[in-house]
Amino acid sequence: MTRSVRLAARQALLEQRSFWRSAEYALFTFAFPLMILLLIGAANVGSYLPGTHVKNTTVFVPSILAFGIIVAAYVNLGSKVAVLRHDGVLKRIKTTPLPSAAYLGGLLASTVATVVLITACTGLIGWLAFGAGPRPGGLPALSIGLILGIVCFATLGLAISSVITSAESAGPVAYASFLPIAIISGVFDPTFSGLPQWLDRLVTAFPVKALAQVMQGAYTVRPFPAWDLANLALWTALGVGFVAWRFRWHT
Repeated sequence: MTRSVRLAARQALLEQRSFWRSAEYALFTFAFPLMILLLIGAANVGSYLPGTHVKNTTVFVPSILAFGIIVAAYVNLGSKVAVLRHDGVLKRIKTTPLPSAAYLGGLLASTVATVVLITACTGLIGWLAFGAGPRPGGLPALSIGLILGIVCFATLGLAISSVITSAESAGPVAYASFLPIAIISGVFDPTFSGLPQWLDRLVTAFPVKALAQVMQGAYTVRPFPAWDLANLALWTALGVGFVAWRFRWHT
């Protein structure tokens, strides 16, 4: 067990080095959420949610925290695993002395490190640029949202990698499978509303809005997000089941 943990830690370090040396991964995983935060956040400075005294940026910043988690844990991980499988890297890993579990554990540990760093940078920039910070009483909700968000979307990232059929389509498929939901969930616009009731209920069933609302609860006073936490747990279970059924080390 100790040897496997040591190998996984070494693999995580190698994955981090590879990540930061790749301009494409670093740009779209790390810089993309920060650019959205600054650009859209600047357009919402001084405005308030309709009928309240809550600033738009107070809700927008935690929404981008959720967006950053999804980009790193779902899009980046899912597309990378799909590319590695398509290129035969995963198949070759099975023939090396490195245990498969240690390799996958290192990949997941690297993803966790990236998510934590993105979350910290997004939260810091949101506080410095817009004065939006979590409530002292909201820190437990922020921690729970971060942990559940990583677990849920990393699991779903492995799941989506199993249905991506080519390296070229990895990124587009991963983004297309969540970005429209993020848009109509109001992740990029705190005042977004007016969806038909059936569509609003459909969007609420997905984990994107659930994670955003959990993170928002750390910044604004809201009821305990029992449904949102249950939603994330349910999607995690579904993701685990799908990965157990469909995940392969070769095409």
